Amino acid sequence: MAWQELSITVPHEYVEPISYLFSRYGRGLSTELDGKGKVLLRTYITTGSRQRMARIDVGVRLVAAVEPIGELQVRDLPEDEDWQNSWKSHFKILRIGKRLVIKPTWLELEPGPDDIVIELDPGLAFGTGYHPTTDTCLQAMEQHVTPGMTVLDLGTGSGILTIAAMKLGASQVTALDIDSQAVTAARRNFRRCGITKQVKLGQGSVPHPTAGPEEFDLAVANISARGVADRCSFILAALKPGALFIASGLLIIQKDEVANAVEPLGFTLVSEWPQEEWVTLLYRAPVNPVPTPE
Repeated sequence: MAWQELSITVPHEYVEPISYLFSRYGRGLSTELDGKGKVLLRTYITTGSRQRMARIDVGVRLVAAVEPIGELQVRDLPEDEDWQNSWKSHFKILRIGKRLVIKPTWLELEPGPDDIVIELDPGLAFGTGYHPTTDTCLQAMEQHVTPGMTVLDLGTGSGILTIAAMKLGASQVTALDIDSQAVTAARRNFRRCGITKQVKLGQGSVPHPTAGPEEFDLAVANISARGVADRCSFILAALKPGALFIASGLLIIQKDEVANAVEPLGFTLVSEWPQEEWVTLLYRAPVNPVPTPE
């Protein structure tokens, strides 16, 4: 059977929609940093898959109508090339912060004495650490997750932030995502890491039956500015008084939008991690929450 490799270079903010196209209509997905602010994505299809190719092409054209991106490249693979392993060759071990190491399952690593290794089967580009928001969320968590914490991971994706929280000493994590495919991918990664008993995984957002009132020491929401603004009152309800809230998935130009939503609730800004055009914000919940209108 003959195969083709599809590849395209896109800005960070368009990794997610192109990853969705490649994941749904292609076989395999790899991401590779390709210069500042750029990511090279690859997937594979059989040469005769005209309908799949057409759907990927249309999706790429729709994204290109919004923002200039690279052209979709198509390469015919030699018959003796094993695409199922060749796509994996583009992933590398990724170091984030001082101790965190993201390791694809098929790569070997001799960890250092202080390394905290997160082994992951990267299915989606968001949630593998290659996007600035995931990177900065991990930096924030490395500095502020302490042993015994209860953590809420809103928009868990591949589950990378939940796995990081457990590796950093959290006693219990509730992981939620509105996307059923993300929940399936996260469940697979949690099982591989042996943390299914310590993680409550569910589909949806807050409010949610698995996220009780004043239950969490820290919440992380790597979603979007609108998502943070819409959900912040429910996130506050799930946090213990004085708990921490890591808000991410935000462009730097959206900081005021987020501040206008969370600060009237009593959240105070503690720190921020800017990277390229993105930023991750750390807030502290009020000790005495501001009453919300009936």
